Amino acid sequence: MLIHKGNFLKLTLAGLLLAGLAGPLPAAPSRATPATAAIRAPEAVAAEFYDWYLQTLDADQDPLSDRYDRLNAYVARPLVDQLLQRLREQKAAGDYFLQSSRIQAAWLRGRVQAVTLRRQARAADVLVTLDRDGDAKHELVLTMVLDNGIWKVRQVNRAALDATESSPSRAVI
Repeated sequence: MLIHKGNFLKLTLAGLLLAGLAGPLPAAPSRATPATAAIRAPEAVAAEFYDWYLQTLDADQDPLSDRYDRLNAYVARPLVDQLLQRLREQKAAGDYFLQSSRIQAAWLRGRVQAVTLRRQARAADVLVTLDRDGDAKHELVLTMVLDNGIWKVRQVNRAALDATESSPSRAVI
């Protein structure tokens, strides 16, 4: 029988806990948030994206239409929307993620290297190099944004552009 007189209930519960009779208290459920979960480095995400992207192209699939859900895991929503708009208007003049009108076989079967050039709280510039033993080396600069704890591609430019230029001043598409 519980008696709610003054602090009796609090003292009794505290006494039971101290005596170990009440048993352990249930733990609060753990909620991993982007702030507490480990956030992967932007260069790791960029390298993984290009590995997947090139494998998809090599399998003769279109990443934008055939693998749309997977593409969304790596690419920021505004860029996906812009690419879909370009596709509807038939303005596509080459591969946006490779910044080239032709896809070299060496890129498809080569290695992908990525290094972060500049990183801020929610934005990063990453240099991606597609290379097969020095054959047809191709460099791209990605602007990536942190979206719900995941780095995503927001913009791609050829590395021939001034890589020291800040991300916000570059044209989006």
